[in-house]
Amino acid sequence: MNASLTTFEPEESVTEISDALKRDGGVILEGLAPPDLLDSVYQEVQENVPEAAQQSTTHLWPEGNRTVGALAAASSIFAEELLIHPKVLEIADAILLPKRTMASQPVDKGSSSATEDRATVGDRLWAVSENRQKSTQVVWQVSDPERGPNCDHYNLGASVMLEVREGNENQVLHRENGIYQPYIGYIPKMREFVLSVMWAATDFTKENGATRLVPESHTWSEDRIAKESEIAQAVMPKGSAVLWLSRTLHGAGKSRLAERRTGLFHSFIPDWLRQEENQYLSIPPEIAEKLSDKAKQVIGYSSSNSLGWVKGRAKENLLVAGSGAPI
Repeated sequence: MNASLTTFEPEESVTEISDALKRDGGVILEGLAPPDLLDSVYQEVQENVPEAAQQSTTHLWPEGNRTVGALAAASSIFAEELLIHPKVLEIADAILLPKRTMASQPVDKGSSSATEDRATVGDRLWAVSENRQKSTQVVWQVSDPERGPNCDHYNLGASVMLEVREGNENQVLHRENGIYQPYIGYIPKMREFVLSVMWAATDFTKENGATRLVPESHTWSEDRIAKESEIAQAVMPKGSAVLWLSRTLHGAGKSRLAERRTGLFHSFIPDWLRQEENQYLSIPPEIAEKLSDKAKQVIGYSSSNSLGWVKGRAKENLLVAGSGAPI
C-alpha cells in the first residue's frame, strides 16, 4: 500500500490541520478556493507573461514544462486571493510562530493583537544586565520552541507557476530547506522555517503529475532515500492546496497526459531569512503599491524593529514616509 496524505475541509480547525502538518510533514486542504478563481489567475498570467518567457530548461524543470516566476506580480488576483488567503495565513501563523500574526489583522503599529510588535523586557526574551562595574549589556534568551516567537513576521519566499507537461520523468525528490544548505544544517527538533503551498490550478491526478510528497520524511536523516511505497501523491481537485514543511521530501510527478497540470506555488519564511526569489526586483514598488497593505507586508514591504528597516520609512509599509528605523 502506498503512503497517503491527510485531507481536510476548509472549515476544519487550524489546530487539527497544523498538528497533522507537524506530524506528517504535509496535508491537503480540499476545495479551499473556487475553481473559477484559479482559472482567472491562469488567464491573468497568460495575458501578462509571453509564452516564450514561460519556457524552462533547468534540472528541476526541464524543457517541455513551463514556469513563471514573480507570480505575485504577474497576477494581482493570485496576490490578493491566494497568497494571503485567510486560512493559509492562519496555518502559517501556527507553523512559523511570528510575533506579529499575519492572519487576523494588518501587520502594523495599530494592531489589536494580544502580542505586541516588539520584544520587551516583560516578555522575558531579553533584559539589560549590569555587572559590579556598572557596565550594561543586552542579554537575550531563547524563546519557547513550541510557542515562539520564531520571527517578528514572515515573508514570501518565492511565488512561481509550475506547469507539468507530458514527456518528462518524475522530478527528483528534494527538500525546500536545500536552498539554505549547507549554511543551515539539520538540527533535530529545529523550529520550522519554511512553509510551502501548492495550489491546484487544474485537477491534480496521478496521471497528470500531481505533486509527490513523502509523509514523515521531515523527521528522517539527510541520507535516507524514499522507497516508492513511501511516496504519496497530492491528488486533489482544482481549487485545493497541498502544504508541506521545509524538510519534507517532494517533487512533481510524471505526466502521461497531453493536458497541462498547473500548480501555483508560494512559500513563507521568517523575516530573518533571505528570500529565495528577490521580491524587490520581481515585485518592484510601482507594482507593489497597487496591492493591498496585507499583500505588501507578506511580500516583504514591511520591517521588524531590527531587520529590513529604511530610515525615513514606516516599518508597517516601507513605501510610505515614517519613523520606523531604530537609529
